[in-house]
Amino acid sequence: MSYIKVCGKQIYYEEYGKSNSPTVVYMHGGPGESCLTYSYAAQKLGEKLHVISFDQYGVFRSDALDENSNADVKYHVELIEQMRNALGIKSWIPLGHSFGGMLACLYASMFPESTDAVIYDCPMWSALYTAHAMANATLPYFEKNQIADKIKKCREILNDSISPKKAFFTALEILNMDEGLSKFCHVISKEQYEGYLDEHIPEPHVPNDCWTKYQTFQKKLFDSVDFYEDYLPCIQKIHQPQFLIVGEYDMTCGKDEIEWFKNHAKTEQVRIVTNSAHLTWFEHPDEYTKMIFDFIKKYGRENGIQKNF
Repeated sequence: MSYIKVCGKQIYYEEYGKSNSPTVVYMHGGPGESCLTYSYAAQKLGEKLHVISFDQYGVFRSDALDENSNADVKYHVELIEQMRNALGIKSWIPLGHSFGGMLACLYASMFPESTDAVIYDCPMWSALYTAHAMANATLPYFEKNQIADKIKKCREILNDSISPKKAFFTALEILNMDEGLSKFCHVISKEQYEGYLDEHIPEPHVPNDCWTKYQTFQKKLFDSVDFYEDYLPCIQKIHQPQFLIVGEYDMTCGKDEIEWFKNHAKTEQVRIVTNSAHLTWFEHPDEYTKMIFDFIKKYGRENGIQKNF
């Protein structure tokens, strides 16, 4: 296992590929998951790229958050920039999945000189809009099955007067995925997911306390004010090429966000992955890696970047 000290914190990271290739930094979601489930995707990307994948501060194998630790979005972004400096990487391409998309977007707007391009994979750019996407995706199922309490919650979320924080937590309440709702929303089964992990991800052999760190991480993040900010406006501030990957049935990045991205990103490319929900890298691994390779090769050629690729 590899660790690097950043601002006094031990951050776990994995490295794939050769450093003379374009560098991608993988920002995981959750919030509070880890880079573990992305290891296979990072390894495949590492066949042509230089990939850094890491556990965010306070998560899994990285140092745990304590009572006095900061855990807002901006702080995590600033730590990522300090990690780049510590690793001696001149610039890189943030690749953010889900909550990691929020980090990637804010990072690119805060540190443009450190950013070559940005890739978003089913991103969460706004707690409010993500809540809207969840409500819009599930409401037809609840109406069809006459589940009154869930119908009421969906309509509360879609009410213009609701706060982002209230909408987000109400959305979490409606996503109790029974078999019927999972099938309706095209969510992969627990058996499929565990099968993927068993096949592609080796047992990490870490202490038991690593598995529960996310609880403190989530609590502090959800208590922070900037988690509920709308980061969509950051997209139009970014001049580097931006690539949006979204599953056809994703419930995190909805139609409103996709259209906003298309209309406001200065240099954009969008790919909707058919027959996929939130885990594009899991459901279509070959297509996932190819589209990222193609995007980076295209922007590199257009911007005169002649790295080994």
